[in-house]
Amino acid sequence: MSQTLKNPERRSDSALLCLIVGIGLMGLAYALGVGAMFVALAAGLDPVTAAGGIGVAIAAPLAAISGFILALIGAIWVFIRVVADARGEAVKDRYSRDVER
Repeated sequence: MSQTLKNPERRSDSALLCLIVGIGLMGLAYALGVGAMFVALAAGLDPVTAAGGIGVAIAAPLAAISGFILALIGAIWVFIRVVADARGEAVKDRYSRDVER
């Protein structure tokens, strides 16, 4: 990148988005898991409801695993971004007059 960003605070937006989406997927997996448990209890002998519960029981671990991986990547990315920002610039230049307000 030959062109520098005007606002240095926006460098970590993608990392935070990755972290937040990962946490959201883990929360969704928790809600799906609880929902699958209630659907399995209420299904009885209805095959359509039981199939929906099985589908949710399959989707919940997939969402949990992908959310954990995204959250881990996002956390590592944020840590690397913080270290790079601390080492890459002098403190006096970090908030220059070129920052967008």
